[in-house]
Amino acid sequence: MIRVRFHSDCDYFAGCENMLANFFNDAAFVREHDVSFSYRASAEYEKTLKDRVPDPPRPLPLDVVDFHQLTAPANGWPAPLRGLYKAALRLLLAKYWLFLYNVWTLYRSLGPDIDVLHVNNGGFPGAASCLAAGLAARLRGVKAVVHVVNNLPVPYSGPDRWLDWPLDRLAAGTTTVFVTASGPARRSMMSVVGLPEGRTAVLPNGIAARALTQPPADVRRRLKVPEGRLLVSVVAVLEPRKGHAVLLEALARMKKAGGCPFPMTALGGDGFLRPELEAQARALGLADDVLFLGWEPRHFDLFNASDVVALPSARFEDFPNVILEAMSLGKTVVATRVGGVEEQIEDGVTGLLVKPGDVDDLTSVLTRACRDAALRQRLGAAAAARFGERFTAQASVERYRTLYRDLLSARMV
Repeated sequence: MIRVRFHSDCDYFAGCENMLANFFNDAAFVREHDVSFSYRASAEYEKTLKDRVPDPPRPLPLDVVDFHQLTAPANGWPAPLRGLYKAALRLLLAKYWLFLYNVWTLYRSLGPDIDVLHVNNGGFPGAASCLAAGLAARLRGVKAVVHVVNNLPVPYSGPDRWLDWPLDRLAAGTTTVFVTASGPARRSMMSVVGLPEGRTAVLPNGIAARALTQPPADVRRRLKVPEGRLLVSVVAVLEPRKGHAVLLEALARMKKAGGCPFPMTALGGDGFLRPELEAQARALGLADDVLFLGWEPRHFDLFNASDVVALPSARFEDFPNVILEAMSLGKTVVATRVGGVEEQIEDGVTGLLVKPGDVDDLTSVLTRACRDAALRQRLGAAAAARFGERFTAQASVERYRTLYRDLLSARMV
């Protein structure tokens, strides 16, 4: 029986944490492996964890600390004071002391009887304790360290990232294999972090389809979508990298041009950009056409009630879960050619792809999708079939089973 310790460090059990739910909710995997799970102690994380995983295997909350917790006290300060505070943290080499503290905390939690440490990281460098986990595991004698990077690595483009360089080197030197969900993310890790190809692997993510709780008609009534009107939905944090501003410009052009059914658009998610996006929607004459829903806990129901699911991201995407969720429901997806999206969607076959940041391209493709019901039906059916063949939770877990066996049989160590 392979002994696997999972480790994660997030504020909420969401996004890339869905991969952990695949393992923990797979009764056969838990039965056939000795599974434990450590995470940064947080009441909010534990609440959202229990929502997705009612019975997590041997959970172990740890007092690890992430760097954003050190910078949080200055968030409300004036910009000059905030800059001085962050400069002081740099001068004090706070990241390095934090790294050592997290190594010690993880070292004490591990024990020498673990075969595989599976680190589930949001990006790279990502969470501070995820970066420290490899060294802690090696000091404890763990046989293999699998570091899963669920986004593109941040390039060395400023003082904060250059301070990370020694820590990145330690993480790279103590990790057996870095796993990404797509080829572009793998190549980016090799380029930015300087990894050889043999220390990387591509294992596409999968998701478990969630139970639907509301019929589409009820969702549309709740959102006050007029009968017969198309609905486009987007679920993403409201940040510049997600491309909402480009989407609003495209919708305004569609409305002005006419000639096709003009959809209502529901934006699920929140973030610091919300006031600016709401002002942009009003300025473009879209105040009655675009709904800002905030955090949408039942976004599966929202997708199921939609005619088109869009993700207009401009950058920093690898293998978005929302695309897999829409595919599992047989929905037409309009997304940008960023990261691993092209490995999820075959343009014109299982969805429609556009250039990131290109208002003209997005306008044209959204118009095409809204105008052609037969196209939406064909793309949705093909997307659901591709999801079933490649992106289920079971398929994803099986890929990791094989990786663990290969590592422990010394094929990759």
